[in-house]
Amino acid sequence: MSFKRTTRALLAVALLGVGVSVAAPAGSPTAGAPVACATLCAGGEFHPLDPVRIFDNRPPGINSPVGPKPTSPGGSEFTVQLLGEGGIPADAADVLAVVVNVTVADATRRGSLTVFPTGLAAGGAGESSLVNYLANRNTPNVAIIGVGNGGTATVRLTTPSGAGTANVAIDVFGWISTSNNDDRGARLISAGPGRIYDSRETGGVLGPDQSRAVQVLGADAPGQPDIVPNRGTVSGVMINLTAINREPGSANTNLAVTPNPLPAGTPATTSNTNVIPGLVKANLVFAPIGPDGRIHIKNRNGNIHFAVDVLGYLENGKSVDTREGRIIPLDAPFRAFDTREPAFGNVPLGFGSAEDWSFQAFAESVTMPSGGSSIPVGNQLALIGNVTGTGLQRLYATVPVSTFISAYPGGTKRSETSIINVPEGENVPNMTLLRYGTADGDPYVVQMYNHNGSIHYLLDVYAVVLAD
Repeated sequence: MSFKRTTRALLAVALLGVGVSVAAPAGSPTAGAPVACATLCAGGEFHPLDPVRIFDNRPPGINSPVGPKPTSPGGSEFTVQLLGEGGIPADAADVLAVVVNVTVADATRRGSLTVFPTGLAAGGAGESSLVNYLANRNTPNVAIIGVGNGGTATVRLTTPSGAGTANVAIDVFGWISTSNNDDRGARLISAGPGRIYDSRETGGVLGPDQSRAVQVLGADAPGQPDIVPNRGTVSGVMINLTAINREPGSANTNLAVTPNPLPAGTPATTSNTNVIPGLVKANLVFAPIGPDGRIHIKNRNGNIHFAVDVLGYLENGKSVDTREGRIIPLDAPFRAFDTREPAFGNVPLGFGSAEDWSFQAFAESVTMPSGGSSIPVGNQLALIGNVTGTGLQRLYATVPVSTFISAYPGGTKRSETSIINVPEGENVPNMTLLRYGTADGDPYVVQMYNHNGSIHYLLDVYAVVLAD
């Protein structure tokens, strides 16, 4: 059954209608300095990097003293250098934000990790979170982080039940430029969502130390031919990679996405998702496409299935006079809604149900600095945000339950994709691209669907994607 929960949608309109500022895509040249570009130029464009680890407090230590980081009920903080690391430019005038994968490992207590530009607090209806982790489990998530004071970001580790420790690793996958940057990048063109590969249907299990190619350029999804155009200007793809670790012989493992195959015996130096036996875990990936038009999935241990859902693609060579696909990060993560809160109804999304969320007031309230004041950022295609599923409840008291949540544009049919997979007793986050669609004349609608049981969920917004 699909329905529109009008009350919740209206509350979202009312409470999302606040002033939310973004980092300006244009730089801030000093007075009298020549302006090299009269348009947005490279502002909001994505520059991929060869994945590299830029922070790890585990031995031997990368840009950090060796030793676990403290956690506490009130949140324990440390800073991470971004500018000048892993191929990120050192000049703050060139960089709007960086795209990283943040992994929490070896935590002694259950908790959450928040990351934000140093000097700016995470805002919104409640404090944002990026990673919700359990003790002794590796848990990753992608973040688009603005650059704070001194070219750094602040990481906060919170464990409500008491003081503890955790390890943190950060891999960089790319960065987003200002218009001051001389080199053009790629635009993020939203597409689908659509599933282009599922090893349960084609190819079978992926074994230990194996790599498998997935065709991306010209790939078809059900009802969506050429979801990624087959042209030379398409350099990358945004995917939701779901690891399905429920096979005989499954093991603690991670999957890595690379543009070229890694030969047997060559482990990946970074990872995109970590999963233990018996679980299904998804993670967002900005994946460069190889010269053969494919991406390659490398499995570290055990036997595993995986699925690839396309959310958008990265295309170079767009006109400097257009806005489509420019990624503009918010100043800091913004808690848009939490269905547990009375203001949003405090009603979980039920079994087999969908509901609409209107983001029109939010989109119209997003501003950016200009000449000492703020102006509306204008039309938007999508937002990039972290969706967290929490409080999954059974349909029948004696029957265990797990579920997945899907998101798709308003006014469209639900595709066979998912953004998070949630078991009982866990809070599961995943960064995703939420593409807007039109419903009842509102051009900023996103539909959310729950497959099983009843579940609460929340959204923290990290960036918006511009439209012409």
